[in-house]
Amino acid sequence: MITVQQGSAQHKLHKMLMWLGLGVVLIILPFILPEFQVGRMNRALYMAIAILGLNLVLGYGGLFALGHSVFIGLGAFVTTWLVEDKLWDYWMTVPFAMGFCFLVGLVIGVPALRIKGLYLALITVGLATVFPSLGKIENFGIHKITGGANGRDITENLVPPPFIANNLPFDVTEPARYRYFIVLAFTIAAFWLVSNLVKSRAGRAVVAIRDNETGAAVSGVDITRFKVLNFGISAALGGLAGAMWAMDKGFVAEQDYGFLLAIELLVGLVIGGVATIPGAMVGALVVVFVKEFTKNVSIPLGFYTLSGDGPLSQAIFGLILIVVTFFAPGGLVWLFRLVKSKFYRVVPVAPELTEEVVPLGQADLMPSMS
Repeated sequence: MITVQQGSAQHKLHKMLMWLGLGVVLIILPFILPEFQVGRMNRALYMAIAILGLNLVLGYGGLFALGHSVFIGLGAFVTTWLVEDKLWDYWMTVPFAMGFCFLVGLVIGVPALRIKGLYLALITVGLATVFPSLGKIENFGIHKITGGANGRDITENLVPPPFIANNLPFDVTEPARYRYFIVLAFTIAAFWLVSNLVKSRAGRAVVAIRDNETGAAVSGVDITRFKVLNFGISAALGGLAGAMWAMDKGFVAEQDYGFLLAIELLVGLVIGGVATIPGAMVGALVVVFVKEFTKNVSIPLGFYTLSGDGPLSQAIFGLILIVVTFFAPGGLVWLFRLVKSKFYRVVPVAPELTEEVVPLGQADLMPSMS
C-alpha cells in the first residue's frame, strides 16, 4: 500500500499526474473515436452538467426535486428561439438560457420550501410529465418557439471560424469533433465552479441545512435564502445543459424533455454517486454508453435469450443497474474510492500541539497545579 501525507509534495505530484493524464485522455478522445461515438460523448458531457445540477439540489441540498428535465428543455428552447427568431449567435444565448432558468428555479424554489420529501418528488415528477404537453400550446406563440409536436430545426450550424478551421487536425465536415471541445470547455467550467461552490461558505451552509435544518438555523444560517439560491443555481446548470443540447443536436423537440429524461438524470446521479462531484460524469457516461451497449448485447437465460433488439431491451439496462447498485450501494465513485483505499491512502496532517495543549493520555503525567 502507498501512503502519502495530505498536502505533501508527493501527494501534490500524484494529483497533478492524475489530472494531467485525465486531460490527455479528454484531448485525444475525439481523434480516436468514430464520429458517432464522439456525438454520444457530447451527449454524456451535457448530461453530466444536468446531473451536476440535480446533485446540488438532491445530493447536497437534500430536496427530492426530480423534475430537472424541465430546465434542460427551457434552456434548449430559449437557445433555439434566440438563434432562430432573434438571429443571435450561439455564444450570446448561453448566459440568457442560464439566467432564464435561474429565475424559473427561484420561482419554483420558493414554494418548494413548504413541501417536504415525497410530496416534493411527486410534484416535480408531475411537472416533468406535463412539460412536453406545454410545448404544444398554441396560445402566446409557444408552439412557434418549440415547434410543437414536430419539433424545430436550428438552421445555424455551429462550425469553427476560418482561422480555426484551417488549423484543425481533423476535417471540419465532422462537426461533432469540433462541438466536443466546446461542450467539454463548458463542462469543465461547470464542474470547477460547482466544486468550489460546495467547498465555500454557501456550500457548507446548504449541507448543514440538509443534515440538520434546525441546527443550521440555530447557528445563524439563512435557511430560505440558501435553499432558494441553491435551487436557482441547479436550474441554471440545467439551462446550460439545454443550451449545449441545442448547439450539439441542432434540433429540439418537446418530447425529449419529459419524464424519461428526468428518470435518466436520477439514474445517473444514483449510479455515479450522490453528493459527489465526479459521480455526475460517471453517471452520465453509464446512462449514455451502457444504455447504447445494451441494445447490441444478448443474454442467454436458459430457454430464452434476452436480446437488446427485442421488446425487453430496457430490461437488460435495468438488470445492469440492479447489479451495480447491489455491489456499489454508494455509487461507482464510492466503489472506486473503496478499492483505491486498499492500495493508496492519504493520511491527514495532524494539528501542531502548542504548550497549552496536552496530548491525550499524558494528562496524568503533568504536575498538578496548586
